[in-house]
Amino acid sequence: MHLKRIYIKIVFCLIGLACLECTEPFTAVTETFEDVLVVEATITDELKTQEIRLSRTYRLEESGGLNFESGANIVLNGSDGSIHNFEHTESGIYHSVNPFQAVQNVVYNLSITDSSGKKYITSEESLPPSVDIDNVYTELITREGTTGVQVFVDSEETPEDANYFRYEYEEAYKIVALYYNSNDVVLENWKEEGTSMFCFEDLEFVPRPEEQKTCYVERNSKDIIVTSINGLSESKISQFPVRFISAQDYVLRDRYSILVKQFVQSANANNFYKILKELGDDGSLFIENQPGFVRGNIFSEENENEKVIGFFDVSSMSSKRIFFDYQEFDINRPKYLYDCEVDALNYAATGPPISVDDERNILFRRLSSGNYKFHGQDECTVFVVPLQCGDCSSFASSNKPSYWED
Repeated sequence: MHLKRIYIKIVFCLIGLACLECTEPFTAVTETFEDVLVVEATITDELKTQEIRLSRTYRLEESGGLNFESGANIVLNGSDGSIHNFEHTESGIYHSVNPFQAVQNVVYNLSITDSSGKKYITSEESLPPSVDIDNVYTELITREGTTGVQVFVDSEETPEDANYFRYEYEEAYKIVALYYNSNDVVLENWKEEGTSMFCFEDLEFVPRPEEQKTCYVERNSKDIIVTSINGLSESKISQFPVRFISAQDYVLRDRYSILVKQFVQSANANNFYKILKELGDDGSLFIENQPGFVRGNIFSEENENEKVIGFFDVSSMSSKRIFFDYQEFDINRPKYLYDCEVDALNYAATGPPISVDDERNILFRRLSSGNYKFHGQDECTVFVVPLQCGDCSSFASSNKPSYWED
């Protein structure tokens, strides 16, 4: 769960910045500052290398962004005598030394010693019952005047003590470069002057890599998505909306996939995430009802008044992935994610004197800059497009995910 944006909103009031309604741009400056540990720790019943993230608050005027906590010592203790150590891998991310899974009827707690030697302990948490996802599916709906694809989730029947649910998703989408060409122009033998009779006599080509044609983007959800079956007429989740995608969103242009993760969590965890959701959902940095600090279940062993941001959560998890295309709905194909104007430039110079404004020279400068790609030619005209329109690998990955289905 990536809560850093919401944590930062909490920190704005935590460090003493006045919460004001602002209509003009301003430069935020820290008035007072508290160095606070931020913990993101969810242990699940998946047999895997478990992950914990540590960072610290930072001053508003610091341009480096998140202040990751490295050099900490993290140990997960189970009431069955199990001990799981974690090691720092990168950017405040700690992975368990060995894969493991949380199990029923075992109580867990986390101990953290930060890089300065301060010690922190969590409350004891146990694994809730497991509830599988029954179905993930889509419908074309109109929400607040916008037509789009709504991704829903249904769960199976839940045990009596499984009442609180949190959802995350991992989405991926395919990108096919709008103006991919199988050739690129070789510039090493470019001549200063050309002839109108033999326009392309010195224009050489090499094959363009196929990897520049089709690419993929993978990204994780950032919103907090929580719900409960309390007060419902049935003991399961039905038609719960997880992700809404506008019909005009470019992620639907070629092919889209979403992996929905369902976490069964405790009442305390549910309350914590609900508060964070209320703080973060209006899209504003300054929230009138901002309480300033949301206490979780992580505490300093040495100073009970020390603030720690975050929550140690033990959850059962179920997941399901689906794929779909825009053609499955009554919508038009979304536009490409970049503006792709095709420029036509005259490759043949008219003879000396050569001007820097000659289209031939403009063509050379554009192609040699790396910001444009060759798109084609017609008689003495060469067509070029912005880099992102002819080479999707300039902004996305050309590696096809192992799970991808076309």
